[in-house]
Amino acid sequence: MKRHNITKNTVLKEIYYNLGIPSVFSEKILNSVIEILIEGLNRDYKVKISRFGTFKVLKKKSRIGRNPKTGQEHKIEARKTVKFYPSLEIKKKINE
Repeated sequence: MKRHNITKNTVLKEIYYNLGIPSVFSEKILNSVIEILIEGLNRDYKVKISRFGTFKVLKKKSRIGRNPKTGQEHKIEARKTVKFYPSLEIKKKINE
């Protein structure tokens, strides 16, 4: 199954076609939204966007991983990841 990712340029084109905002301005808007999300996650470890969903920072502990080809073990360092929890409204639209 082939993955179809949405790129930043695809989003900028959609903004231009739907709203008529030039790509220079829409790129500034999109970059600002992304920066606001990152700042909120760094500060509060959680960002909630009403009617869209919640982004949460999860702390993963270090663990031992294994290379599936060779079976060789190696240590995976502790790290932070971001998880997205969609709102009920988004879930309903996806399942229509």
